[in-house]
Amino acid sequence: MQNSIPHIHKSQPVAGVSFCLLSQEQIVQSVMSLAPEDEALRLVVTTNVDHMVTMRRQPEFKHACENAWLVTADGFPVVSLLKMLHIATPGRITGADLFPAILGSLSPVWHSPFFVCASEATADYLRCWLAGRGYTNPEQRVIVPEFGFEKDALRSNEMLKQIRAVATTHLFFGVGAPKSELWMQKHRAQLAGMYGFGFGAGLDFFAGTAKRAPQWVQHVNMEWAWRLFSNPRRLAKRYLVDSWSFLRIALTEYRLTAKESR
Repeated sequence: MQNSIPHIHKSQPVAGVSFCLLSQEQIVQSVMSLAPEDEALRLVVTTNVDHMVTMRRQPEFKHACENAWLVTADGFPVVSLLKMLHIATPGRITGADLFPAILGSLSPVWHSPFFVCASEATADYLRCWLAGRGYTNPEQRVIVPEFGFEKDALRSNEMLKQIRAVATTHLFFGVGAPKSELWMQKHRAQLAGMYGFGFGAGLDFFAGTAKRAPQWVQHVNMEWAWRLFSNPRRLAKRYLVDSWSFLRIALTEYRLTAKESR
């Protein structure tokens, strides 16, 4: 397995973030190459509206996304913004789709995955999946961290030891944004030689412990509504209140682009 990485084509910055212009298949091929052992973690972020809004409010999260190795447009509104700015986007590349595509291409000969899950049910499924694919020590490759782990230095150090103990090459977080990206950004030097992915519920969808919207709902770009009605207590504020800030972001970016084109 070669250590060289194909060139990652990126857009001009949009709200400070340069989006990857490669297709999902090209991204999967790119992350199959081993990252250099002396290079800090290569963070991959799948950006939706909530990410964009959170970046505006949390400088630390914006810094993590700005310095990510690769950023895709996950949400339909984000893709629409890129198209409005005349950026040749490949379309939506979601964590829920990218996760199984990457897993299916990993090899126990060359790669060493590690999973940080939100539930024991998802963790159990992934341990069985690892065993079935021929990975050694599946029990050591999956953890469910305690609530608040990202603020606990002792727990974070223990997690780092567990991740490095199996010579991890691909680190998958399924505990949601922004804590996943912030934790990986904070410890990127200790996670050298790895790719890091914050796929949130993508791990639960893969394990079948959470249900993704039907294909026809995804096709009409209403997956957000499906998730809202599935978990209104947790998502109502995010989708019905906070998301309006995205319109301000989109308008600002459009005005900047129009001004520069004059």
